[in-house]
Amino acid sequence: MAGHAPSSRILKALVAAVALLAAFFAGVLTERLRFDFQRTDMLSRYDRALRQHQEQIIETEKRVGEPAPAGRLTR
Repeated sequence: MAGHAPSSRILKALVAAVALLAAFFAGVLTERLRFDFQRTDMLSRYDRALRQHQEQIIETEKRVGEPAPAGRLTR
């Protein structure tokens, strides 16, 4: 029976190592999913801000291209 004790300890150590490795990869996966969600949210906000900025530029260019109303001084 003394021969079974070392193999039992090795098996327990292997099970503990596999459980630790599985927990590590579960944490990595969770962090990656959270990061992807935050990145998607940030990119959508950036896209919205970029579109608004481009619309402002287009409106400004349209106003600059229009003739000034009569009686109004232009710079």
